[in-house]
Amino acid sequence: MLGWTAWLFLVLPARAEDGGRGLDVYFIDVMGGAATLIVTPERESVLIDSGWPGNEDRDPKRIVAALRAAGCERLDHLVTTHWHVDHFGGVSGLSKLVEIGHYWDRGLPEDHDPAIDYPEGPSERDPLGAAYRRASMGKRTALKPGDSLPLRGETKAVVLAAGGRVLPAAPGSAANPACAEAPSPQPTDKSDNARSLVLRFRFGKFDFLDCGDLTWNVEQALVCPSDRIGPIDLYQVTHHGMDISNNPALLKTISPTVAIMNNGPRKGGSAATVERLRAIPTIRAAYQLHRNAGTKPEENAPAELIANRGQDGGEFIHVSVRPGGERFTVQIGAAGATREFESR
Repeated sequence: MLGWTAWLFLVLPARAEDGGRGLDVYFIDVMGGAATLIVTPERESVLIDSGWPGNEDRDPKRIVAALRAAGCERLDHLVTTHWHVDHFGGVSGLSKLVEIGHYWDRGLPEDHDPAIDYPEGPSERDPLGAAYRRASMGKRTALKPGDSLPLRGETKAVVLAAGGRVLPAAPGSAANPACAEAPSPQPTDKSDNARSLVLRFRFGKFDFLDCGDLTWNVEQALVCPSDRIGPIDLYQVTHHGMDISNNPALLKTISPTVAIMNNGPRKGGSAATVERLRAIPTIRAAYQLHRNAGTKPEENAPAELIANRGQDGGEFIHVSVRPGGERFTVQIGAAGATREFESR
């Protein structure tokens, strides 16, 4: 009887904890590239972008370490926002380290979609493009605006933009008042950045936005003349914090509570973007993965909100969302201090 009772007390709390899991988001330091891991309460894993190639598979190893920290043994979904090496270059190394269930991207030339162009590859002759094709063969899907990732449970992930096209506005959508003061357009961006996938994740009351490296004009098209996004609780600062992205009209419209910038020590994190974020009254904390070594201390986030202050890096930022999505905490690394925020 005593043995049975002891076993019962050991097992029941674990079951209660498993039944009350929330959503986890890991911003992995890939030194100015991109790799963001989302793990649902069902322990279904979604990686958005895979960092750089080379460096003895530094970035794939950091991704796998975060995956293990989240309690996952495989990667269910890999989403590549666009065809720049710092966003898809880690695929070859990653696919050798962990099983990847399905690949999602903005399309490849062999998909023969006449509405999509490829100004910067990925060419089949390029070793990285060939590696991506080998790894994803027979298990990849091109995404377009309005598509959703087939996630189990309560978590929803909707594509708001892809290939330079944005989700059509709902019939009768009201005009967005933030557009009255929208800045002038910039010259047309002919790079793959402007063709980035944009995904909004929703978990109960919590919303997370990842725009890849989307640039100024398409950002504005997402919210003007009407808003396709809605208010956001957690915002991955677009394009590593570069100032050709993070259009003020978009920032004012989404009015995030927390912003996290996936910059490197010498890539992204522009002073202009930091200033724009500070001008948004709803933002209670703006984190950076690295201190920008090329700008002044006051042009960076406060020291306690910077995950990596040295050149080598490696520390992630972990966001833990409570069941129902009403509150979330942000923690630097696995053992740093946490700050709690309320979802809107």
